[in-house]
Parts: sequence; C-alpha cells; structure tokens
Amino acid sequence: MEEIKKCEECGKVLKDETDEPYCKQCDEKLDKQFDNIEDNIFIFKELLDSEIKVLEKFDDEDIKDLFKRAYTKLSREEGGLKKESVIVLNKLKDSFNLKESEMGLEKLPDIKDLKRTLPKDECPECTKKIKEDFNLCPYCGCILKDDFVPRS
Repeated sequence: MEEIKKCEECGKVLKDETDEPYCKQCDEKLDKQFDNIEDNIFIFKELLDSEIKVLEKFDDEDIKDLFKRAYTKLSREEGGLKKESVIVLNKLKDSFNLKESEMGLEKLPDIKDLKRTLPKDECPECTKKIKEDFNLCPYCGCILKDDFVPRS
C-alpha cells in the first residue's frame, strides 16, 4: 500500500510526486515569511524566537545562505559591524550551530568590544527617549556628554 504524503505545515494531501515537505501554498507562505525575517535582520537588526521557529523549517543551506548574506550586508554598513548586528548574527549562528570558518567568513567580533549605536535622542543606559541637548538622562541619571561635569 502506497503511503499518502501530507504537507507538514497544513496537513493537505500532496498529490504531486515530490520530495518537498510542503504544499505549494504553504511553500509560498514560508518563502514570504523567510523574506520578512531577512528584512527584519537587515532593517531592524532583530531576530525573534518565533522567527527562529519558522527558520527551522528550512534546509541548512538556506540558513547558511541567509547568514552569509546578513553577515556580508551588515559588515558593509558604515562603521562596520555594530553591536546590534553582532547580537542578531550570533543568535542566528547559535540557533543553527553555524560556524563562520565553514562558510569562509571571519569570526564575529566579541560583543563587549563593540559600542551600541543609538539614535541621538535615546539614553544609552535606559534607552528612553530624551532631547538631544540633555547633559543627563532625566530618567536614570546617566551622564550623556563626555565633557559634562555635574555640580557638587
């Protein structure tokens, strides 16, 4: 008796002779989600746990290609890799046990050696919105300007 193959995503019976685990609709939906995740990495420098779950449905080669594209694009940004970029790349790398050396890439820099780039209107300590010309953060008291000396 021939085994009935079903889509791993929606459970629909796959009629075509294929090795693919998903029906055409689910495959297209997953591809769109993959593209959105890639955009989030590039634009917002974030990778959510829910996005990791989606990425787990893809082949290792797809994940390696995503990592290489992200590594290359984020490295080429003005000033090179920033803390936010290294955090998201490390999350992707660690989630899928990727090794830079196996992909022909340099090792990611140590996170503690990188400075976080913040918008000028955000406190580096508490990340609350502040005015650009503040010397101290009104929320947490962080000194915002190197040349500021608080009164005694």
